[in-house]
Amino acid sequence: MKHVKVQNADYFKTYLTLVMEHREFSLQEAVDFMLESYFCNNIELYGKKPKQQFELAIQQLSA
Repeated sequence: MKHVKVQNADYFKTYLTLVMEHREFSLQEAVDFMLESYFCNNIELYGKKPKQQFELAIQQLSA
């Protein structure tokens, strides 16, 4: 899977929310799922910016 542009925190929040709703996952389960499926178990696969935006999305959903 190729990602042509850096996704922002809103993108990741939406993605995580959809995964949680569709799969009936907790936030942590959704995060684990995305780490495996989106980041191929390498959080820095697409660089530091996507990692930072993903972590920001997790923080915002945790609040």
